[in-house]
Amino acid sequence: MPEFCNRKNKFLSMETTLKSSQTIKWQHVWSLVALDVAIIISWIAYHEYQPKLLEQFKFTEFSFNLKVIQGIILFLTPPLAGLIADRIRHQKGDRLPVINVGINFVSMVFMAVAFTVLAEPSGVIRWFFPLMIVLWLVSMNIFHSPAISTVELFVPAHKLPQVMAIFAVVAGIAEAIEPSIVDIIDYFGAPATFGLGGVLVFGTGWLLKRMTQSLTTQNEASENVGYQAVKQSNYLLVFLMGLGFGISTMIFFKLFPNWAELQLSFLKDWQWKGSFFTSILIALAAILSFPVSSWVEKRNLQNSAWLGFGLVAAFAGLILLKPIGGLGIVWFGLFPLAYAILSVTTLPIAFLNLDARNKVLGIGLFFSAVELPNSLLEILQSL
Repeated sequence: MPEFCNRKNKFLSMETTLKSSQTIKWQHVWSLVALDVAIIISWIAYHEYQPKLLEQFKFTEFSFNLKVIQGIILFLTPPLAGLIADRIRHQKGDRLPVINVGINFVSMVFMAVAFTVLAEPSGVIRWFFPLMIVLWLVSMNIFHSPAISTVELFVPAHKLPQVMAIFAVVAGIAEAIEPSIVDIIDYFGAPATFGLGGVLVFGTGWLLKRMTQSLTTQNEASENVGYQAVKQSNYLLVFLMGLGFGISTMIFFKLFPNWAELQLSFLKDWQWKGSFFTSILIALAAILSFPVSSWVEKRNLQNSAWLGFGLVAAFAGLILLKPIGGLGIVWFGLFPLAYAILSVTTLPIAFLNLDARNKVLGIGLFFSAVELPNSLLEILQSL
């Protein structure tokens, strides 16, 4: 009888674990979303103030060099940080040390930049400013991939597109209201902005740490129901997914404003800037990501992504053909749908094609591929 009771209790425990693993741990997800918001705001602040501060500290002649260094850092740091996180994860049972070091380091660099800008040093000391920028770029990319990789601990595999839709909405809203964010940043000024950025990153990082500190490699295996074991990581597919999404993002966020002003005559009539029109389309893509994620969950994830890539290429090509009449607005208006498909499929595909031992390395490779097209564009524009 006691043996029967023990077996029954063990079965009930396994059933409870299975049910919990099939649901999204929303508190953990929202802590990760909060950190993502802090990162997005920090990047907006960086891009807003970098040219101004280079001019203030008389380093404008190094702007091209900085773009090149930035591109190299954005490409190399995520996979290297992922490699280190994977090794620590298998030695100590979690990936938090890399996340904690990165968050603490970037917070300190934020504060150092704030005090440097406030003090406006001259002479040899001013050379600490470009060093601070480089350290900031490195530290921002140390913890991002390991942090995002924790999403698999909170979300069943079949629910990943739904959660990716939330991240797409957050990123889309931030991009859509970037002018307003920039106005707020300008109001507070550089020192306060960088100081606040450090507080935001540290605070949201602490929240994520608190939520995930009990999750170790030992219980990752029990929680990852729905993540089929992959014997060998498909790094090529992961890189292609990231590169394709990066190219699509570059087209949408960077090229669309100019394309819209050149091809849509009503923008001049309404006195709209191409950037404002693009912000509306980005917000539309964010809204569409929720119904698209529900559609994707019922279909083959990889086929859905290839469909998204095909639609992105088709709509971008049709826009470049300079369509006559109202067709232009049609292709511009349909592009957000294609982008929404990629927003909710590409990263989940990366997760599902990486073996457990190299998970964070693979996610880092994905993000380095995402950043590559935009970095190359910025370097070319700086020539």
